[in-house]
Amino acid sequence: MRPPSCATAVLALVVLSSQFPAAPLAGQARGPVAGVTRLAIIEAEDARAATAEQLQVLTAAATSAPAPLQALAVRALGRLERPDLVPTLRPLLDAQAPGVRAEAANALAQAAGKDPGAVLAVRERLLARLVVEPAADVTGAIAEALGRLAVDSPAIAQATETALRDVASRFEVTRRLERSAAGGRIVGLTLTPTRIVAVPLPALLGALRGLESFARGRARVGEILQPQTIDRLETLALARPPASAARGQAPIEQPDTTRVRRLALMCLLPVNALDAGVAARAMADPDTQVRRLAVMSVAASRATIEQGMKDPAWLVRYEALLRFGRRFQAAEGCEPIVSRIGADTDHLSLLAIDLLANPCRPEDHAVETLLDLTAAGITAEWHRPAHAMVALAQVAPKRARPMLPRFLNAREWQSRMYAARAAGQLGEIDALRKLAEDANDNVREAAIAALSKVVKHDADPIYIKALGASDFQLVKTGAGALAGTPDRASAVPALLASLARLTALDADPSRDPRVAVLERLQALGSRDDAAALKPYLTDTDPRVAGLVARILTTWTGSPVAAAPRPRATPDLRATEADLERLARTTIRVTMAGGRWFEAKLLADLAPVSCLRFAALAGQGYYNGLTFHRVIPNFLIQGGSPGANEFAGDRRYIRDEPGRLSQGRGTIGISTRGRDTGDAQFYINLVDSPRLDHDYSIFAEVTRGLDVVDAILEGDAMERVEVVPGRKGR
Repeated sequence: MRPPSCATAVLALVVLSSQFPAAPLAGQARGPVAGVTRLAIIEAEDARAATAEQLQVLTAAATSAPAPLQALAVRALGRLERPDLVPTLRPLLDAQAPGVRAEAANALAQAAGKDPGAVLAVRERLLARLVVEPAADVTGAIAEALGRLAVDSPAIAQATETALRDVASRFEVTRRLERSAAGGRIVGLTLTPTRIVAVPLPALLGALRGLESFARGRARVGEILQPQTIDRLETLALARPPASAARGQAPIEQPDTTRVRRLALMCLLPVNALDAGVAARAMADPDTQVRRLAVMSVAASRATIEQGMKDPAWLVRYEALLRFGRRFQAAEGCEPIVSRIGADTDHLSLLAIDLLANPCRPEDHAVETLLDLTAAGITAEWHRPAHAMVALAQVAPKRARPMLPRFLNAREWQSRMYAARAAGQLGEIDALRKLAEDANDNVREAAIAALSKVVKHDADPIYIKALGASDFQLVKTGAGALAGTPDRASAVPALLASLARLTALDADPSRDPRVAVLERLQALGSRDDAAALKPYLTDTDPRVAGLVARILTTWTGSPVAAAPRPRATPDLRATEADLERLARTTIRVTMAGGRWFEAKLLADLAPVSCLRFAALAGQGYYNGLTFHRVIPNFLIQGGSPGANEFAGDRRYIRDEPGRLSQGRGTIGISTRGRDTGDAQFYINLVDSPRLDHDYSIFAEVTRGLDVVDAILEGDAMERVEVVPGRKGR
């Protein structure tokens, strides 16, 4: 039976009534709106439209402003993530300007969130517009938004998948390229072999982004894709330009055509639908990321993995070695891993060392290799010995114990932090107690995390002492370690004192440790402590105030309501001229050692994030800070004064997620929940569409991506400079 068409899918989802009726159509621009400027829209969005006047600025601009301001206002409304704005946004899918319609599709998906009624209304509206939309970019935006919506029934899943496949199946990515006045277009064959059509890529890319989101959702509930969808994705994954061109010319390929192949593979991977044959053929692709994705298949053959380990690109070699360790190391031994440790410190050698934490055959000499590496002990290059110490503690604890002492006084604090992890595996209590008194808070945190598992509450005095630390991560870990302590008499006063001290700092990033402290108080305290908590009912952080209300309700047996005090939104202190300058601004990051990379700010997409980053960089905030989180083939993260996830600038920044995907080289604001950016940032090492719509992209690396690739954990930024561009550049 032929699956239903896109139009059929629309009809299947039409409902007789909706909780979100459409507002009167106001999608056509009718001239300037009095008093509404780009800055006014940005300021209203930055305040999260907390007042009726601010919301009016956004809704008026979204329904009546000239197209550029209209699109900006629609984007702002979507970022509010309010289901009650769906009626305002729905008519804007019929706006005159394609850019406004595209932003409306994205905004509708953001506004709907997980609200069942809003999701139903938005899905119905998106599907209806998908059938009649003439602009390829808008078709892509609609398809991408459709794939993100929550699915709550098999019928909805089938209709959504069918609609997305219909969009992706109208086009074939083939080997001939046509240039037109509208830009580069791929020439392809329709499903009717006798007809050739010129096909713009935006619709196809949007459909694939939607399918990628949809496939991840299916995988979470243990479902797979339809066979027709898998066939289509395999065709797209293997469609690439010819190896040579006519008359000796090099083949021409647009960057977006490589994204088609990458996205097709990303759709197949979550549902384990990338078979061995497709993976093997994809290894011949000229694109590095396509080959990396190919070796990620759970069905990739041993030959494909071996080919990947010899690939010229480190991204592919790393992924292949990781997959070998997971799938073949136990049966085939560790010789291919040991042979790749080499003499250099890079991502590949560190991965190989880490993989030796798993059992190997005696003839592989893995333990001897780890002993040789740990023997270096305290050196300027700490990565290899530290990683080897942790691996040795796992695989050969008796031989690891004599090696541990040389790490306890290492110059580099990272070596001592890794030593704490090794000591935890070895159960070396004395070493852990020593490291729990270390001068570096990250070392102390690692030691306490290990002590809480090894000796549990025998180390409660150490955990209580940690509650007085200045480092938020250390306080959070100390509070967590006190779970179930029998010494309530000591723990509760220390927790209350820690809460008061952290609150007095008036720093937004104190939320995480304060919540950890409150959660521990909830279990250890009683109604006798209620008076000490009542002042926090009016805390400026709604999450803290709400948790206090729940605790007091539990303790007293009577309902208690939170009344958080609103925090004034800081003045942007920006002008139109500032925004224009930001659009031409480059950031140069010079690493310790002299290598550097540059990134262009994307002020049109994330103006507030760009303003904040440029201001901090101009003040020297980032100079000397490190990249503390390095996950090869994913991202690197840095900009923390404490070199950990929980230390950042004093004030949070709001999120500015947009339609731009998280591609390799894009730079985003690191968060721990919505609107919790504290000036830490990350750089994507590969395309990561799973981060789309959750994090703000504010810049993109334009030069020196190879420098970014080589950054290791703990590498420091000597300086971060703002480089203004020339007008008209």
